[in-house]
Amino acid sequence: MKRLLLLLFLAGSALCLIPATAIQVPAALSVGNQPLAAASCASRDTLWIHHYVAALYVPPRDAPVAVLQDPRKPKALLVQILSRSFLPRELPRKWSAALERELDGAQLERIHAAWRALAVGDRVMVAYAPGRGVTLELNERMVARAAEHRLVNALLETWADGEPVAMRVGRAVAKNPCP
Repeated sequence: MKRLLLLLFLAGSALCLIPATAIQVPAALSVGNQPLAAASCASRDTLWIHHYVAALYVPPRDAPVAVLQDPRKPKALLVQILSRSFLPRELPRKWSAALERELDGAQLERIHAAWRALAVGDRVMVAYAPGRGVTLELNERMVARAAEHRLVNALLETWADGEPVAMRVGRAVAKNPCP
C-alpha cells in the first residue's frame, strides 16, 4: 500500500513539472484567413497551481512589439483557464475601465457575465484583423466586438500599467518564449 501511495505521489509530482504552456496552447492559429504563429507563451502559476496559460500570436517572422501596436497587422491573444482558485469573481476594475472606454453597455454586460461564468478549460481569445476589428470570444463564441484598433491599444496600456508598452511587451516576449 505504501508503495502504491508513493508511486501515485511521484506520478502526480512529475505532472506538475510539465510546463503548462507545452501542453495547452497551439503553435499557430488563424484570424480570418490570416495565419498567425505563437510568439510568446506563458503560464500564471502559484506553487503547483496552474491558473491559466496564454499565448500571443502574430504573423510569422514579424516582431511582436511592432505588430501589437500596428493597426495594419493581425494579432491574437489566447488564454486558457486551468484553475479558478484565485480568479476574482468580478472582472478587475482596471480592465473594466479600459473596456468601458471602447465598448457599449450591452457588450460590457456580456463581458462581465462571461467573466463570472468562466470555468476550467474555457478559452478566451482577443483577436484583431484589419478591416474586421477586434473580437473577444469565449470558447469560439463572440462576446464583444469593436471596429477600431483602439481597443487593443487600451488593453495594452492597461496591461503595461504606466510603463511604455513597447518596453513591457519586449520584456514579456523575451522572458516567455514558446516551446
